[in-house]
Amino acid sequence: MEPSPSLVTPRFATITASALLYFVSLGMLLPTLPRYVENELAGSGTEVGLVVGAFGVSAAIIRPWLGRIGDRYGRRILIVGGIAITGLSVIVYPVWASIPALIFLRVVSGVGEAGAFVGAATATQDLATDDRRGEASNYFSLSIYTGLGIGPFLGEWVDELSGFRAVTLVCFGLAVLGVALGFAVPLRPPDLGPRPAVERRGILHPATIVPGILLTLSLVGFVGYTTFLALYLDDLTDGSASAGPVFIVYSAVVITIRLVFAQLTDRLGAKRASTLAFTLIFVGLAIVAGWGTITGVYVGTVVLAMGVSFNYPSLFLFVMADTEPHERSHAVASFGFFFDIAGALGAPLLGLIIDLTGSEQPAFAVGAAAAMIGLVIVRRMRPVPASQSVNA
Repeated sequence: MEPSPSLVTPRFATITASALLYFVSLGMLLPTLPRYVENELAGSGTEVGLVVGAFGVSAAIIRPWLGRIGDRYGRRILIVGGIAITGLSVIVYPVWASIPALIFLRVVSGVGEAGAFVGAATATQDLATDDRRGEASNYFSLSIYTGLGIGPFLGEWVDELSGFRAVTLVCFGLAVLGVALGFAVPLRPPDLGPRPAVERRGILHPATIVPGILLTLSLVGFVGYTTFLALYLDDLTDGSASAGPVFIVYSAVVITIRLVFAQLTDRLGAKRASTLAFTLIFVGLAIVAGWGTITGVYVGTVVLAMGVSFNYPSLFLFVMADTEPHERSHAVASFGFFFDIAGALGAPLLGLIIDLTGSEQPAFAVGAAAAMIGLVIVRRMRPVPASQSVNA
């Protein structure tokens, strides 16, 4: 038997590095943007949620269409153009100092995010063999969670040192570097042979509907966690605790599991891995919601991170099991649509709950309940054996 070709090639690493720079820049905004809206623009919890969620509205609308562009014209236009649009919009955040203007700019940022994610995620899948797509998804996702770990810590440090405007300048600089590395993506789409006579042309790829709904349910609490964690810590400690270390712990757990158990999702199969993911997400959010101390935040964060480690890759296997090679960008984009829906609806909804209850804890509890609903649905799904998890 011939050895399997190396997955982590120089091109794979460069594409992932481009995504890493992009997600570090986005991560810088996780603790700083909600504080900017609340402290400098006098925004309420609902307004914080609207600002954060606006990012997902435009991304959800445009992402499926961008998938078609990627399948027809290649992935480079998506990753390079997407990172550039996001970087240019972020640098204007503190220039128009009003909540309506910021919501508009977040809509623009969402368009860029949709392109960058679809381009990078699909480009790495193009480099994977059929039996290693879960592994490729794991490795690519390291850029996301490393960015979510480094970014908040860096963002808070820059914000404390020089203010929110400096944060956006650093975000822009990282975006420029990400664009430069994004040119490692081939200009044209890969040659996958003749296209099938009949292609599925719906806005959303049909293979993503049920897994996508599950993704949204799993991410409602995660959206609340990332959006309101910094404000929750401010309430617990009168502003003396930093969110950066919590995000670092979160990302360290995800990265460790993704590296050590990179092939576990493929071996378990979609259903068993998803069951594990939803169970851990539910428990983690329940701990954060019910244990209102710094210790509770850290313990819940570790468990939540363990669940998130398996969440996207396991659900992604359901999608790839019914996706043709020529529809790969369409499927990735359609699946990402449900990620955006979680942000677009979840952040404002949980912000409203915070305004009504006066506390972030009920919002985290709602996220835990959503994960439990997702777990019930997963247990009723048809198993996809590990050996049949991918056919693309």
